[in-house]
Amino acid sequence: MGKTLKIILIALLATLLAIVSYYFVPGWYNVIPWAIAALVIGYISEGRRNSMINGAVFGYFLFLVYILLGYSGKTDAGSLIKFCLFDLFFSLVGSIAGIAGAYIGNLFKQMSH
Repeated sequence: MGKTLKIILIALLATLLAIVSYYFVPGWYNVIPWAIAALVIGYISEGRRNSMINGAVFGYFLFLVYILLGYSGKTDAGSLIKFCLFDLFFSLVGSIAGIAGAYIGNLFKQMSH
């Protein structure tokens, strides 16, 4: 499977997981499936560099969609633009978390071989 296809599938997985966890997992408990998914992504990735890239994509899209689903503020253009900018930049925190989880998952893979 090509790198681009893997990245697209990871982005779709993150989107799906964000939707499911937003609607069906209460409160802070949603961090558990997120962490497990990040570890699995790191474990199945080929090499440390690819695991970090895949983790970044996963974390970014997960945070992006989850925060977007939770928006219940004003609907005027100015508020929406501010929120979208906040969401886009705060999702970078998600990419850092995804990198950390995938890196640890990749370390587990290396230790098991």
